[in-house]
Amino acid sequence: MKIFLSRFFVFLIGLLVGSIITFNTLGLILGNIIYQELSDPKLNINITGIVNHSQDLTHIHELEQNLPNAQKISLQSADNQTMTGTFINNNSDKTVILIHGLYQNRSMSIIYTDTYARLGFNVLLIDLRSHGESGGIITWGQTEIKDIDLWCDYLRHSQNQKSIGIHGVSLGGAFALLHSGLSAHSADFYVEDSSYSDLKSLYYNHLHNMIQLPTNSKMLDVLWAYSQICMYWHTRATLDDLSPRQAVEKATSPILFLHGDADTLIPPAALYDLYNNCQAPKQIHIFKNSIHAQEIVDYPEEYNQTIRNFLQENNLI
Repeated sequence: MKIFLSRFFVFLIGLLVGSIITFNTLGLILGNIIYQELSDPKLNINITGIVNHSQDLTHIHELEQNLPNAQKISLQSADNQTMTGTFINNNSDKTVILIHGLYQNRSMSIIYTDTYARLGFNVLLIDLRSHGESGGIITWGQTEIKDIDLWCDYLRHSQNQKSIGIHGVSLGGAFALLHSGLSAHSADFYVEDSSYSDLKSLYYNHLHNMIQLPTNSKMLDVLWAYSQICMYWHTRATLDDLSPRQAVEKATSPILFLHGDADTLIPPAALYDLYNNCQAPKQIHIFKNSIHAQEIVDYPEEYNQTIRNFLQENNLI
């Protein structure tokens, strides 16, 4: 009888251990699939509704050909990827780096160049990695922060710039905010337009609806946890580590927060979340009836004046 109980106990332990190993193995496999999908343009386009224009470089190439003071620049990143940008030299010792949104390229930033040229700034339009003519893959800020540092170093040492600002739109705005709190060498000021406050919450909610799980289902909670384990394995970071809301708590340079109150892709609640958590000198401006990242199109004079006021009040111009 004792031998039977002993064998039965060993069997139960083996069954339990086997079940745990199997469950975790399946969880990691599915979690890795979700992690890989988060960097897949098809999934992001389905979730966000954003059309992929990342390879449409017609406008920026025309600008480089027709504007005498515009120069295409290529740098090598720390992981040996080519980073591409366009430097517009307006004979100043101040430059603003313009960062585009998801599945766009530096062409998207052209509309913002006159804003800063009139304020006496040079302008550097950059392609984020995996966009336009830049290599690499999207890492949701983990590597992009280092890329921004690379551009800042280029401006300081190769262009002798004394003041550097960063203006990002949508995903570019999120990366600007991550840089403001996580980089060891922050810029002199930041302007974020239509950034999310927490990518985890944004994607979590959209994925919940996309997979059509019940609102009280815990399955996505489990799968998400495994996906973040896999993300950490690949990148040594999770989406919790790459939260603009947490980054701005550490920021010290002035930040201007911009958003449209009709934005449904990233609701205005994200703006208030970011602004309320920011400990640096800050200003906020909301544009009535503007959808995602369209404020400068809807209200060009108001947009430009808001930036001018921000820079003047912080003694940046």
